[in-house]
Amino acid sequence: MPGMMQGNSRSDRNGFQSAICLTAAVAATLLCIGSSYAQQADLAQPADRVWIEPLPPSEPRWYPQGIQILKGQVVRFDGEQLQLSMADREEDLVVRSDRVIWVEPSERSDEEQAAIDAYREGDYGSTLTGLPEILNQRPPIWRQQWITMLAADAAWKSGRAEIALELVKQLDRRSLPPLVLAKLPIAWRRYEANSKVSALARSHLDDSSAAAKLVAASWLLNSPDRTQAVETLKLLRREPRRPIAMSAAALLWRVATPPQVQQRAETWQQQLEQIPMTLQPGPAQTLIEKLAAAGLSEQANRLKWSTELTPIR
Repeated sequence: MPGMMQGNSRSDRNGFQSAICLTAAVAATLLCIGSSYAQQADLAQPADRVWIEPLPPSEPRWYPQGIQILKGQVVRFDGEQLQLSMADREEDLVVRSDRVIWVEPSERSDEEQAAIDAYREGDYGSTLTGLPEILNQRPPIWRQQWITMLAADAAWKSGRAEIALELVKQLDRRSLPPLVLAKLPIAWRRYEANSKVSALARSHLDDSSAAAKLVAASWLLNSPDRTQAVETLKLLRREPRRPIAMSAAALLWRVATPPQVQQRAETWQQQLEQIPMTLQPGPAQTLIEKLAAAGLSEQANRLKWSTELTPIR
Protein backbone atom coordinates (compact mmCIF):
# COMPACT_ATOMS: atom_id res chain seq x y z
CA MET A 1 0.00 0.00 0.00
CA PRO A 2 1.28 3.50 -0.69
CA GLY A 3 2.24 5.67 2.26
CA MET A 4 0.14 8.52 3.53
CA MET A 5 0.62 11.89 1.83
CA GLN A 6 1.58 14.89 3.93
CA GLY A 7 0.36 18.38 3.06
CA ASN A 8 1.11 21.95 4.02
CA SER A 9 -0.85 23.89 6.62
CA ARG A 10 -3.39 25.28 4.12
CA SER A 11 -4.09 21.86 2.60
CA ASP A 12 -4.38 20.42 6.12
CA ARG A 13 -7.03 23.02 6.97
CA ASN A 14 -8.85 22.38 3.72
CA GLY A 15 -8.61 18.64 4.28
CA PHE A 16 -10.02 19.04 7.79
CA GLN A 17 -12.93 21.14 6.52
CA SER A 18 -13.56 18.62 3.72
CA ALA A 19 -13.53 15.81 6.27
CA ILE A 20 -16.22 17.54 8.33
CA CYS A 21 -18.43 18.20 5.30
CA LEU A 22 -18.00 14.78 3.78
CA THR A 23 -18.45 12.72 6.93
CA ALA A 24 -21.46 14.79 7.96
CA ALA A 25 -23.10 14.23 4.58
CA VAL A 26 -22.30 10.53 4.59
CA ALA A 27 -23.45 10.11 8.18
CA ALA A 28 -26.78 11.75 7.42
CA THR A 29 -27.27 9.46 4.45
CA LEU A 30 -26.17 6.27 6.19
CA LEU A 31 -28.51 6.95 9.10
CA CYS A 32 -31.37 6.79 6.61
CA ILE A 33 -30.35 3.31 5.46
CA GLY A 34 -32.87 1.26 7.35
CA SER A 35 -35.60 0.54 4.87
CA SER A 36 -36.66 -3.02 4.16
CA TYR A 37 -34.37 -5.04 1.91
CA ALA A 38 -37.39 -6.71 0.42
CA GLN A 39 -38.71 -3.43 -0.90
CA GLN A 40 -35.61 -3.10 -3.06
CA ALA A 41 -36.30 -6.22 -5.12
CA ASP A 42 -37.98 -5.62 -8.42
CA LEU A 43 -37.94 -8.55 -10.80
CA ALA A 44 -38.84 -6.24 -13.66
CA GLN A 45 -35.30 -4.85 -13.41
CA PRO A 46 -32.38 -6.44 -15.32
CA ALA A 47 -30.67 -9.25 -13.45
CA ASP A 48 -27.70 -8.89 -11.12
CA ARG A 49 -24.90 -11.41 -11.63
CA VAL A 50 -23.50 -13.16 -8.57
CA TRP A 51 -20.32 -15.26 -8.31
CA ILE A 52 -20.59 -17.96 -5.62
CA GLU A 53 -17.69 -19.91 -4.14
CA PRO A 54 -18.32 -23.68 -4.25
CA LEU A 55 -18.91 -25.59 -1.04
CA PRO A 56 -16.06 -27.79 0.19
CA PRO A 57 -16.44 -31.31 -1.24
CA SER A 58 -17.96 -33.90 1.07
CA GLU A 59 -15.27 -36.36 -0.06
CA PRO A 60 -11.80 -35.97 -1.61
CA ARG A 61 -11.77 -35.11 -5.32
CA TRP A 62 -8.90 -34.80 -7.76
CA TYR A 63 -10.59 -32.00 -9.69
CA PRO A 64 -11.64 -28.54 -8.48
CA GLN A 65 -15.25 -27.43 -8.38
CA GLY A 66 -16.24 -24.49 -10.51
CA ILE A 67 -17.44 -21.10 -9.33
CA GLN A 68 -21.18 -20.64 -9.81
CA ILE A 69 -22.42 -17.60 -11.70
CA LEU A 70 -26.07 -16.87 -10.94
CA LYS A 71 -28.46 -14.30 -12.32
CA GLY A 72 -31.33 -12.71 -10.44
CA GLN A 73 -32.26 -9.78 -8.24
CA VAL A 74 -30.37 -9.33 -4.97
CA VAL A 75 -33.08 -8.95 -2.33
CA ARG A 76 -30.81 -8.98 0.71
CA PHE A 77 -27.08 -9.06 1.25
CA ASP A 78 -25.60 -8.59 4.71
CA GLY A 79 -23.08 -10.19 7.03
CA GLU A 80 -25.05 -13.41 7.26
CA GLN A 81 -26.57 -14.23 3.89
CA LEU A 82 -27.36 -13.28 0.35
CA GLN A 83 -30.95 -13.68 -0.80
CA LEU A 84 -31.45 -13.84 -4.55
CA SER A 85 -34.74 -13.83 -6.45
CA MET A 86 -34.41 -15.85 -9.65
CA ALA A 87 -36.87 -16.10 -12.53
CA ASP A 88 -36.65 -19.90 -12.70
CA ARG A 89 -37.23 -20.52 -8.98
CA GLU A 90 -40.41 -20.16 -6.95
CA GLU A 91 -38.48 -19.48 -3.76
CA ASP A 92 -35.53 -17.15 -3.32
CA LEU A 93 -32.09 -18.71 -3.23
CA VAL A 94 -30.25 -18.11 0.05
CA VAL A 95 -26.49 -18.62 0.47
CA ARG A 96 -24.00 -17.70 3.18
CA SER A 97 -22.57 -14.27 2.53
CA ASP A 98 -18.99 -15.47 2.91
CA ARG A 99 -19.45 -17.60 -0.22
CA VAL A 100 -20.18 -14.53 -2.33
CA ILE A 101 -17.07 -13.69 -4.32
CA TRP A 102 -18.47 -10.81 -6.36
CA VAL A 103 -21.74 -9.18 -7.38
CA GLU A 104 -22.10 -7.36 -10.69
CA PRO A 105 -25.10 -5.02 -10.40
CA SER A 106 -27.60 -4.94 -13.22
CA GLU A 107 -27.03 -1.21 -13.54
CA ARG A 108 -25.06 1.63 -12.00
CA SER A 109 -25.52 5.37 -12.10
CA ASP A 110 -23.01 7.43 -14.05
CA GLU A 111 -21.74 8.90 -10.78
CA GLU A 112 -21.19 5.49 -9.23
CA GLN A 113 -19.34 4.20 -12.29
CA ALA A 114 -17.21 7.34 -12.40
CA ALA A 115 -16.21 6.87 -8.75
CA ILE A 116 -15.25 3.24 -9.36
CA ASP A 117 -13.27 4.14 -12.49
CA ALA A 118 -11.49 6.92 -10.60
CA TYR A 119 -10.49 4.47 -7.85
CA ARG A 120 -9.10 1.98 -10.37
CA GLU A 121 -7.09 4.77 -12.00
CA GLY A 122 -5.68 5.97 -8.67
CA ASP A 123 -7.70 9.19 -8.63
CA TYR A 124 -8.77 8.61 -5.03
CA GLY A 125 -9.86 12.19 -4.39
CA SER A 126 -12.58 11.92 -7.07
CA THR A 127 -13.84 8.66 -5.57
CA LEU A 128 -14.14 10.33 -2.20
CA THR A 129 -15.80 13.56 -3.29
CA GLY A 130 -18.37 11.70 -5.40
CA LEU A 131 -19.62 9.62 -2.47
CA PRO A 132 -22.39 11.89 -1.04
CA GLU A 133 -24.13 12.25 -4.42
CA ILE A 134 -24.00 8.48 -4.98
CA LEU A 135 -25.54 7.78 -1.58
CA ASN A 136 -28.23 10.38 -2.17
CA GLN A 137 -29.33 8.33 -5.19
CA ARG A 138 -30.18 5.46 -2.79
CA PRO A 139 -28.69 2.45 -4.56
CA PRO A 140 -29.36 -0.91 -2.83
CA ILE A 141 -28.03 -1.05 0.72
CA TRP A 142 -25.19 -3.45 0.06
CA ARG A 143 -23.97 -1.22 -2.76
CA GLN A 144 -24.12 1.84 -0.51
CA GLN A 145 -21.96 -0.05 1.96
CA TRP A 146 -19.52 -1.25 -0.69
CA ILE A 147 -19.02 2.13 -2.39
CA THR A 148 -18.63 3.80 1.03
CA MET A 149 -15.94 1.30 2.02
CA LEU A 150 -14.26 1.89 -1.34
CA ALA A 151 -14.27 5.60 -0.48
CA ALA A 152 -12.78 4.82 2.94
CA ASP A 153 -9.89 3.02 1.27
CA ALA A 154 -9.55 5.90 -1.18
CA ALA A 155 -9.43 8.34 1.73
CA TRP A 156 -6.58 6.46 3.38
CA LYS A 157 -4.61 6.14 0.15
CA SER A 158 -4.97 9.87 -0.52
CA GLY A 159 -3.77 10.99 2.92
CA ARG A 160 -7.14 11.47 4.63
CA ALA A 161 -6.81 8.86 7.35
CA GLU A 162 -9.30 10.56 9.67
CA ILE A 163 -12.03 10.32 7.03
CA ALA A 164 -11.15 6.68 6.37
CA LEU A 165 -11.60 5.69 10.02
CA GLU A 166 -14.76 7.74 10.40
CA LEU A 167 -16.38 6.02 7.43
CA VAL A 168 -15.32 2.61 8.73
CA LYS A 169 -16.88 3.35 12.12
CA GLN A 170 -20.14 4.51 10.55
CA LEU A 171 -20.35 1.42 8.35
CA ASP A 172 -19.56 -0.93 11.24
CA ARG A 173 -22.80 0.04 12.96
CA ARG A 174 -24.66 -2.32 10.61
CA SER A 175 -24.16 -5.89 9.43
CA LEU A 176 -21.57 -5.86 6.63
CA PRO A 177 -21.07 -8.53 3.97
CA PRO A 178 -17.55 -9.99 3.77
CA LEU A 179 -17.42 -8.51 0.26
CA VAL A 180 -17.56 -5.07 1.89
CA LEU A 181 -15.15 -5.92 4.72
CA ALA A 182 -12.65 -7.08 2.10
CA LYS A 183 -12.19 -3.40 1.12
CA LEU A 184 -11.31 -2.17 4.61
CA PRO A 185 -8.39 0.31 4.40
CA ILE A 186 -5.97 -2.18 5.96
CA ALA A 187 -2.20 -1.94 5.53
CA TRP A 188 -1.59 -5.47 4.27
CA ARG A 189 1.95 -4.63 3.17
CA ARG A 190 4.72 -2.94 5.16
CA TYR A 191 3.56 0.57 5.96
CA GLU A 192 5.15 3.35 8.00
CA ALA A 193 2.62 5.94 9.11
CA ASN A 194 3.60 9.51 9.78
CA SER A 195 3.24 10.91 13.30
CA LYS A 196 -0.24 12.33 12.66
CA VAL A 197 -1.62 9.04 11.34
CA SER A 198 0.08 7.09 14.13
CA ALA A 199 -1.54 9.30 16.77
CA LEU A 200 -4.93 8.87 15.07
CA ALA A 201 -4.49 5.09 14.92
CA ARG A 202 -3.46 4.88 18.58
CA SER A 203 -6.65 6.67 19.57
CA HIS A 204 -8.72 3.98 17.81
CA LEU A 205 -7.11 0.87 19.29
CA ASP A 206 -9.79 0.87 22.00
CA ASP A 207 -12.62 1.88 19.68
CA SER A 208 -16.04 0.27 20.04
CA SER A 209 -15.84 -0.68 16.36
CA ALA A 210 -13.89 -3.90 15.81
CA ALA A 211 -13.36 -2.95 12.17
CA ALA A 212 -11.83 0.40 13.16
CA LYS A 213 -9.53 -1.33 15.65
CA LEU A 214 -8.42 -3.78 12.95
CA VAL A 215 -7.58 -0.97 10.55
CA ALA A 216 -5.82 1.13 13.18
CA ALA A 217 -3.70 -1.79 14.37
CA SER A 218 -2.61 -2.54 10.80
CA TRP A 219 -1.32 1.03 10.44
CA LEU A 220 0.85 0.68 13.56
CA LEU A 221 2.65 -2.60 12.92
CA ASN A 222 5.79 -0.77 11.73
CA SER A 223 5.74 1.90 14.41
CA PRO A 224 6.90 2.33 18.02
CA ASP A 225 3.36 1.25 18.98
CA ARG A 226 3.82 -2.16 17.40
CA THR A 227 3.44 -4.08 20.68
CA GLN A 228 0.07 -2.50 21.44
CA ALA A 229 -1.06 -3.11 17.85
CA VAL A 230 -0.07 -6.77 18.07
CA GLU A 231 -1.99 -7.19 21.32
CA THR A 232 -5.05 -5.61 19.70
CA LEU A 233 -4.86 -8.04 16.78
CA LYS A 234 -4.49 -11.01 19.12
CA LEU A 235 -7.70 -9.96 20.86
CA LEU A 236 -9.46 -9.48 17.51
CA ARG A 237 -8.65 -13.08 16.56
CA ARG A 238 -11.47 -13.97 18.96
CA GLU A 239 -13.95 -11.56 17.34
CA PRO A 240 -17.25 -13.39 16.61
CA ARG A 241 -17.28 -12.08 13.04
CA ARG A 242 -15.10 -14.45 11.04
CA PRO A 243 -13.94 -11.85 8.48
CA ILE A 244 -12.56 -9.66 11.27
CA ALA A 245 -11.01 -12.58 13.15
CA MET A 246 -9.41 -14.08 10.03
CA SER A 247 -8.05 -10.73 8.91
CA ALA A 248 -6.53 -10.10 12.36
CA ALA A 249 -4.84 -13.51 12.33
CA ALA A 250 -3.43 -12.90 8.84
CA LEU A 251 -2.13 -9.43 9.78
CA LEU A 252 -0.02 -11.00 12.52
CA TRP A 253 2.03 -12.64 9.77
CA ARG A 254 3.45 -9.19 9.12
CA VAL A 255 5.45 -9.21 12.37
CA ALA A 256 7.04 -12.63 11.84
CA THR A 257 10.83 -12.83 11.46
CA PRO A 258 12.35 -14.52 8.37
CA PRO A 259 13.14 -17.74 10.31
CA GLN A 260 9.55 -17.84 11.58
CA VAL A 261 8.24 -17.34 8.04
CA GLN A 262 10.41 -20.17 6.73
CA GLN A 263 9.16 -22.44 9.49
CA ARG A 264 5.47 -21.62 9.07
CA ALA A 265 5.17 -20.84 5.36
CA GLU A 266 3.41 -24.06 4.42
CA THR A 267 0.97 -23.81 7.33
CA TRP A 268 0.13 -20.20 6.49
CA GLN A 269 -0.50 -21.06 2.85
CA GLN A 270 -2.90 -23.76 3.99
CA GLN A 271 -4.59 -21.26 6.29
CA LEU A 272 -4.89 -18.81 3.40
CA GLU A 273 -6.78 -21.43 1.39
CA GLN A 274 -9.27 -21.79 4.26
CA ILE A 275 -10.16 -18.09 4.15
CA PRO A 276 -13.25 -17.30 2.02
CA MET A 277 -12.16 -16.32 -1.48
CA THR A 278 -13.53 -12.79 -1.24
CA LEU A 279 -11.25 -12.11 1.75
CA GLN A 280 -8.09 -13.73 0.38
CA PRO A 281 -6.52 -10.85 -1.62
CA GLY A 282 -5.35 -8.86 1.42
CA PRO A 283 -3.82 -11.77 3.36
CA ALA A 284 -2.26 -13.00 0.11
CA GLN A 285 -0.47 -9.64 -0.27
CA THR A 286 0.94 -10.00 3.24
CA LEU A 287 2.09 -13.55 2.65
CA ILE A 288 3.69 -12.76 -0.71
CA GLU A 289 5.70 -9.95 0.87
CA LYS A 290 6.79 -12.07 3.83
CA LEU A 291 7.75 -15.08 1.69
CA ALA A 292 9.87 -12.88 -0.59
CA ALA A 293 11.58 -11.16 2.37
CA ALA A 294 12.39 -14.56 3.89
CA GLY A 295 14.12 -15.74 0.72
CA LEU A 296 11.26 -18.00 -0.39
CA SER A 297 11.00 -16.34 -3.79
CA GLU A 298 9.67 -19.38 -5.62
CA GLN A 299 6.75 -19.74 -3.22
CA ALA A 300 6.15 -15.99 -3.29
CA ASN A 301 6.04 -15.91 -7.08
CA ARG A 302 3.77 -18.92 -7.28
CA LEU A 303 1.30 -17.26 -4.90
CA LYS A 304 1.61 -13.94 -6.74
CA TRP A 305 0.87 -15.56 -10.11
CA SER A 306 -2.13 -17.39 -8.68
CA THR A 307 -3.66 -14.10 -7.49
CA GLU A 308 -3.02 -12.41 -10.83
CA LEU A 309 -4.85 -15.20 -12.64
CA THR A 310 -7.94 -14.90 -10.45
CA PRO A 311 -10.88 -14.39 -12.86
CA ILE A 312 -12.85 -12.06 -10.57
CA ARG A 313 -11.84 -8.47 -9.62
